[in-house]
Amino acid sequence: MRKKILIIASILGLSLGQVWAQKDSIAEEEIDFSAFADAESAEGTKRYCTNKVLGISPNKLISIGYDFQGKHDLQTSHNPNYDKQQGDPMVYPNSSTSFGNASGLRLLVNYPIISNTKLLLTLGANYWRTNYAVDQMPTTAQAKPYLSNALEQRGLTTVGINSTVFKPLNEKYFLLGFVSADANGDFTLGDEKLGDYLSQPKYSAAVFFGKKRNDFSILAFGVSRTYRPGALGYIPLILFNHTFQNKKWGIESIFPARAAVRRTFNPRNLLFFGYELEGQSYSLINRTNDPFFNNLELRRSEIRPRITYEFALSGFVWMSLQAGYRINYNFNVDIGDNLRLLGSDNPYFIDNKISNPLYFQVSLNLVSP
Repeated sequence: MRKKILIIASILGLSLGQVWAQKDSIAEEEIDFSAFADAESAEGTKRYCTNKVLGISPNKLISIGYDFQGKHDLQTSHNPNYDKQQGDPMVYPNSSTSFGNASGLRLLVNYPIISNTKLLLTLGANYWRTNYAVDQMPTTAQAKPYLSNALEQRGLTTVGINSTVFKPLNEKYFLLGFVSADANGDFTLGDEKLGDYLSQPKYSAAVFFGKKRNDFSILAFGVSRTYRPGALGYIPLILFNHTFQNKKWGIESIFPARAAVRRTFNPRNLLFFGYELEGQSYSLINRTNDPFFNNLELRRSEIRPRITYEFALSGFVWMSLQAGYRINYNFNVDIGDNLRLLGSDNPYFIDNKISNPLYFQVSLNLVSP
């Protein structure tokens, strides 16, 4: 673990050194990727705003990344009330599992299907994988802890598709919409039960009404149907992308889902200080003969304060290096896909406490012109 941290820290340090090495770069190095428009130049008498903000980081068309979380522990306790209600004769004691790490591949693809002055429509797909390396797992007279065993044997996977629509109304105002369908669960792509997971996707959506304040600022207000808190929730959102007059600093945020302060050294070297709330609800399909474990879902949600350095390798090929701290918000197991309102004190089927490790992420990206 210590060697991996030192290696990633060295890569991050060497990459940051490129900021100063590229100060006297040739003119091609000073291309401002945010200046490229997603839509055609306006024609006719009516003009429309675009979704671009000068100075903002370029959009990623294709991203291939790897996420690594350090050592952490999982404390598990079954709710005895469910044992009594369902009349289950087995005893499920509290347990503790130690994970050496959690890591996996992250793939993202976004492609513009329609791009003109009146409409921007993109389609996307994503694949996220998390493998859990167990250092130590207790066993009982009956079996290993149910959740820990599922994480060790199959890990967690997300496979999804999504679409984003940007509809300008005039030169200042616009509508923005997003919808996605994700199959989440303790499965692999070669799993014999893959079809069971794909048949019960989780749907998320968001809609915004906003204003293009000027070429350096955009503001929108919206609402989302989301699983980022782990359980299904409806959350108001504020989209705010802004570049300050000195062009060295900016803000890129969809609050409270994510937010970052951007430091621009030059258009090909960007540094971010921020956080993101990541989360989903994962189906845990029962693979035992005990109906006690039917219809279970893992509510996974985490807050990730982080530092991110993004830089151009060549042309439109960029690299992103990220380091931060993963703070657990929710890692409990629930029965069914229930709506849990903020502050709800309804007990979980399995109550889990998971410790917070450092994490690192690296990705290679093809960005849009």
